[in-house]
Amino acid sequence: MNTQFLKFRTKYLLGFITAFSLGIGAPALWAQEDKGGAAKAWATIQQSVKEMGTAVQSKNLHGIHDPSMKIRAPIRALKGHSSMLSGDKGQKISAALKQLDSSVTDLHSAADEGDQAKSEAALKSVESAFDELKAEDPETAFKGM
Repeated sequence: MNTQFLKFRTKYLLGFITAFSLGIGAPALWAQEDKGGAAKAWATIQQSVKEMGTAVQSKNLHGIHDPSMKIRAPIRALKGHSSMLSGDKGQKISAALKQLDSSVTDLHSAADEGDQAKSEAALKSVESAFDELKAEDPETAFKGM
């Protein structure tokens, strides 16, 4: 009975030490993973806006779906990063990202309806929101993150 208890205690202790050491090392791994995350998010946003523009101009409204879904995560990522920026810059970038997200939703809905004219108008709104965001120079703002 005592040997079973010792085996159980030893396994429990080893499991606890392993879990604890992984918990300590995990934030460092996450930081390494996220290195360049803002730059990747920005690149994905740029590419997605370009793809949506191409889809609308070529009257391929079904082509809106993938880039309009792919852009969501990078927008959320940059919103999170923008809260770490100092002063007015973070608020301006966050507001521009919110507008871009809303415009992409409108474009996605118009494309789902199959309405070319409405999609073209929504694309102009996406491009306008994207230009506002680009004016805040997110590439430079998030460079050190």
